[in-house]
Amino acid sequence: MKHFYCLLLYALLLHAASAQSPLKWDYPCKPGTDCWNALTSVDERQTACQIKGIDLNTLSTEELLLITMEHPFFRSFVFHDSPSEGFGFAVNGFNGYQEFVTRKDAVRTLVEVYEQEDFTNVLQISDTIEIGEYTLKWTGVELLMMNPALLDRMSREESIHYLKRLHIKLIAKRQLNEFFGGTSFAASALIYYRLATNLGFTLSPNVLELDGFELFKTKLIVTNNRIIELLLDDFDRYVKRN
Repeated sequence: MKHFYCLLLYALLLHAASAQSPLKWDYPCKPGTDCWNALTSVDERQTACQIKGIDLNTLSTEELLLITMEHPFFRSFVFHDSPSEGFGFAVNGFNGYQEFVTRKDAVRTLVEVYEQEDFTNVLQISDTIEIGEYTLKWTGVELLMMNPALLDRMSREESIHYLKRLHIKLIAKRQLNEFFGGTSFAASALIYYRLATNLGFTLSPNVLELDGFELFKTKLIVTNNRIIELLLDDFDRYVKRN
């Protein structure tokens, strides 16, 4: 099984790297190239992915986000026991991501890019690898969206608006649940939990005492699906009331 995952990751990396990027800056060393193959460790490859040769201040917040979304390791969180830790391992040391989260308009930009994507685009994809690339990319964006450093800086009004827009995408994912996996729904539940906590909402009775809640809250590891069900039910009720 581990060998299968390694092959799948390699296929995803190669396919993602083959796409042409219209961005102001692109990764000079990508999977499948001689440059990439010459590197012998993950650390070397992460170093090769750093933005160089351009002042980060000349890149817009949206460009920084889109560049981060094209990072060769952006989708590799799926191969870690903890998706949130896997995502952090992939991008926390990336200077483009580090610059993005410092921007005052990071949250607004993140929500706009996420909201503008039409998830029914996945229905037009026939290739299994391409489908995996697509859904993992947008799940990665959701992992980025649950970053406490971004959520905690929002005002009450911004948080409420954020939740309503996020719920619209949750509805879209439910209609496409054969494509969007459990990690995506778990990420939506965790974003709701973190913002609900910030806003002082009352959660479903006993959800905090359920077995596995601490693992879910800190690492996005789901050992009890009831946690996700209750939080997303709360999310639905909140939107209906407001």
